[in-house]
Amino acid sequence: MAGLEFAGRGRATPADAPRPRSLAETAYDAIEQMIITRRLAPGAMVSEGELGAELGLGRTPVREALARLKTIGFVEVHPRRGVLVTQVDIIKHLELLEVRRPLDETVARCAIARATEADVARLLDCVGGLRSTAEARDREAYFRHKRALHEGLVGAAHNPTLTGTMAALHAQSRRFWYTYEPSASFPDCAAIHAAIVSGIAARDAGTALAGIGTLFDFLDQMTRRALDRRPLV
Repeated sequence: MAGLEFAGRGRATPADAPRPRSLAETAYDAIEQMIITRRLAPGAMVSEGELGAELGLGRTPVREALARLKTIGFVEVHPRRGVLVTQVDIIKHLELLEVRRPLDETVARCAIARATEADVARLLDCVGGLRSTAEARDREAYFRHKRALHEGLVGAAHNPTLTGTMAALHAQSRRFWYTYEPSASFPDCAAIHAAIVSGIAARDAGTALAGIGTLFDFLDQMTRRALDRRPLV
């Protein structure tokens, strides 16, 4: 069946075609961003009604979004009290890095095998945006471009199972790094991401995987240093 085939190099499957976003997905993206950027700070208690009014959405999509956010540890739902935004946990982030490293390697291998020319062009564009915002030390724009790059990498892998798994892990990572990554480290981190993308664009697994190893060593060191300092935002 053609719909079940993996995408080959330069070719995408019908499953890759974009689809309209649901109201629940719109609510999820908006609330996730509010939590990551600390507009909804750890310890805040909010209600479905308040969030719906803020977003101009009904209770049903907000409730569905909160259920998803609960599964990735962003919120706790307390009946008759409201929704509690959880704390950012450094130890849990170290555990997350252990899980992410081999999965990021899998994403890179799949992208090398299956990325289309359009995928590669998107990745190179994302890296350009990431590096420029890193040099400007623009935290919000930097993390917006980092999200676009992560989504581009996973999209280039053309593996729906990876897409769902990595979306949750990347959201948790973005929340941690928005809180703890020093802006002085932005250019170095962006340069490492650029090396990974260069390897994928060249179909060079050795370069891409070496870049991922460098990235996760770098992230592990920054996470451990965060144990000794307060949140930066």
